Amino acid sequence: YIAEDVPLFLSLIDDLFPGLKADRAQFPEVSKALEKVALDKGYQLHQNWLNKCIQLYETYLVRHGIMLVGPSGGGKTAIMDVLAGALTELGTKHVIWRMNPKAITAPQMFGRMDATTGDWTDGIFAVLWRRAAKNKNQNMWIVLDGPVDAIWIENLNTVLDDNKVLTLANGDRILMTPNMKAMFEPENLSNASPATVSRAGIIYVSDTELGWEPIVKSWLAKRDSAQATGLQPCFDKYVGRMLEFIRVNLRPVMYNETAGTVGTLLTLLNAILKKYEATHEQLSEAKLERMFLYCLTWSLGGLLSEKERPTFDAELRTFAANMPQREADTDTIFEFLVDESTGNWRHWNQCVPEWTYPHNEEKPKFSQLVIPTLDSVRYERLLSLVHSVNGASLLVGGPGTAKTTVINQFLGKFNSEAMVSKTITFSSLTTPQIFQVSIEGSVEKRQGRTYGPPGSKTMCVFIDDISMPAVNEWGDQVTNEIVRQLLEQGGMYGLEKPIGDMKFIVDTSYVAAMNAPGGGKNDVPNRLKRQFAIFNVPLPSVAAINGIFGKLVEGRFSPDLFSEAVVQVGTLFSSYREWSVISPPCSRSAFPGQC
Repeated sequence: YIAEDVPLFLSLIDDLFPGLKADRAQFPEVSKALEKVALDKGYQLHQNWLNKCIQLYETYLVRHGIMLVGPSGGGKTAIMDVLAGALTELGTKHVIWRMNPKAITAPQMFGRMDATTGDWTDGIFAVLWRRAAKNKNQNMWIVLDGPVDAIWIENLNTVLDDNKVLTLANGDRILMTPNMKAMFEPENLSNASPATVSRAGIIYVSDTELGWEPIVKSWLAKRDSAQATGLQPCFDKYVGRMLEFIRVNLRPVMYNETAGTVGTLLTLLNAILKKYEATHEQLSEAKLERMFLYCLTWSLGGLLSEKERPTFDAELRTFAANMPQREADTDTIFEFLVDESTGNWRHWNQCVPEWTYPHNEEKPKFSQLVIPTLDSVRYERLLSLVHSVNGASLLVGGPGTAKTTVINQFLGKFNSEAMVSKTITFSSLTTPQIFQVSIEGSVEKRQGRTYGPPGSKTMCVFIDDISMPAVNEWGDQVTNEIVRQLLEQGGMYGLEKPIGDMKFIVDTSYVAAMNAPGGGKNDVPNRLKRQFAIFNVPLPSVAAINGIFGKLVEGRFSPDLFSEAVVQVGTLFSSYREWSVISPPCSRSAFPGQC
């Protein structure tokens, strides 16, 4: 049941059996081992979440096929890992093998027959299944971590029913041993058939089972005690209230789970506090709060449109004491950053570097000129912060918002002798195999199953238009499933022999860009969003446009080359507003030349 239905179900049971109360089954040894493993992994002993671990154990005792279903950020993966660790503590080693069934095709998953020679080649799942069946010394959990549809999972009906046999197209029948479990971790079962659902034990993990507080507590437990003491009141004061305010009053340009939003906040805090960890500098409460407000603004408010940012700013000012003083009426907290040297607020327009017009070119190519603006500078800083802690960033915005240009500027500032960049542009025809071949072509074997960029360098992969791949008939973006697997597990299964071995990609970071979903434009899977720090890039303001065209006109009509009168005329036309007054937009629908 989902969390909202549990009280209703319990009240119905009370009505049917008045005066009787069913006691929950007790597993003291397992519960003790669960708590030990959870603490060792840095997790919190959150009671609702521990109850789900016990429910999984109860299902584990009676089922050989188990589905752990729920939205991203609910702690499903951690539940499996902690239970496997607890059962290992109690005696028999439990090992988890993960694969994403939607990141590969059905022949690559189960196997294929060569039409010319008649040779049979096992697929990735078939290889893992054979290895698990031969392994007698430990319990094997094969987790299919991806969306469920009625095609690939129907091939596992004989596995999930009482036959417990994997039947391949070449006639091989691989029996499931008692120490094996087939487990599934989808976000929902909207495409699963009744035949599949009836064969598996299903546990639903609501996002409310965990919430964001245990995630923050685990993060604070790893911080310096002084920082943790200073940051705890900030989390208590701001996060819950602003999350609720955004949920009720504002509309982000793209939906993101609460765990993903709070994850972005923690990523930015990790990055901004990294410098002070190395120097062991003690931060004052006021400076720490200003840094927290900066990170809070770009995480919780990072997906807000330009029109809704003032509302966010106004709500924050009603109860925040360390807000920046406005320099203009239109200023919000989004126009400020915390100065690293002084710890005080500083306006972003003071950080925009000077741009020099290329006077040595008679006819410069204006389409190739990049003029730094307030927006480009602050988004470059956000990308740098996330990259400094090996995080992945995603810029979201409409066409013409300079997402690609900002990322290319960011990548262009790296030392080419230590770091290389790789750009992959997605389209509706991009398949998982195309993406995998692109990544594998950019790395070389280091040792064992580890691969990395050539020359022991690091690499940043830029995925442009990440939302463009086609959505199949089941509503899944299969290309982005392999992207999620790469970001989440750090590797991909090799499609060439030896099949079934995971290739781990190291020393690689990721940054992506996409159009804002809606109006016929695709969204990306929620479980992929969880891997990114996501920021919305709005259209440039009038001030930004004036700055761009003003610098171009001022540079073109330089006093060194033109008379004062010509320069004054050029200055007059350096404003976007002046152009709109001189040449107003056509007020009616017309063909070219009629306005």
